[in-house]
Amino acid sequence: MNFNKMIEISYALAGSRGYRQRCKHFSFIFNKNKLISIGINSPKTHPINLKYNYLNKQKHKISHIVGTHSEMSAVIKLGIESCEENLVMINTRINRKNEIDYSRPCNGCMEMLRELNFSKVYYTNKDKKFELIIPEEKYEFVY
Repeated sequence: MNFNKMIEISYALAGSRGYRQRCKHFSFIFNKNKLISIGINSPKTHPINLKYNYLNKQKHKISHIVGTHSEMSAVIKLGIESCEENLVMINTRINRKNEIDYSRPCNGCMEMLRELNFSKVYYTNKDKKFELIIPEEKYEFVY
């Protein structure tokens, strides 16, 4: 997978939409190096949010009010029943300064990715580099 290409696509998508959000998050789903879905964060909630454990900093459940995260958007576009083992997700984030920023999935999204058998998740870190998470491993989001 070409990570630089994902950053390039993220900037192209961010520039082509009328975003009012603070940050722009993008999730790319791959099956054997083939891009099969792209998700973009949205302030609108989705009924599937209720199935997962989205928490705020005080660890209160906010699944009923949280917007649709890019990870979920990509899965919904793909079709939840279509997910199979060995899918890979790549996350990027573009901040207010139009720079690549931290895009590690939250607890709710990691719960979904584990349930759907994703084999790997890559995300951009504070140093604008990609890090790897193996979804089957125990994961707790750190604020």
